[in-house]
Amino acid sequence: MKLNHLDLQVQDVSRSVAFFERYFGLCVRSNPGSSALVIMTDEAGFVLVLQRANSDQRYPEGFHLGFLLEQVADVHALHARAQADGVPVSEPIVNGRGTMIYLTAPEGYYVEVSCQKHRFAAARSDQSTGDSPGATSDASPAG
Repeated sequence: MKLNHLDLQVQDVSRSVAFFERYFGLCVRSNPGSSALVIMTDEAGFVLVLQRANSDQRYPEGFHLGFLLEQVADVHALHARAQADGVPVSEPIVNGRGTMIYLTAPEGYYVEVSCQKHRFAAARSDQSTGDSPGATSDASPAG
């Protein structure tokens, strides 16, 4: 199974579109200029749906999504661009996971951008069921 899309409920669709175009390179694929719903993609095929919220509910504290960059220098370059544009952005954080920053999106949630030292390996189909390699489903009870 593969993740298909992420749908974010936002107050201002066009403002969020501009944010994801400018800082993350996403392109509008459907409904350009719509104030109700816009579908965006990146070069890897990730689909982001930005949909006008029906209420002024906010995302819970700590909610965020994340993007990966290949080079630490690219994280720092994005940090400098966001700062120059007046976008709220954390100072770069360097820890055991890598180098990261957090931009504040127009709706107030965070977007993490990181260059990771180590990445999780892709899940194998036997991991999704909890089975370990070589395990059989008809194991007899001990004793």
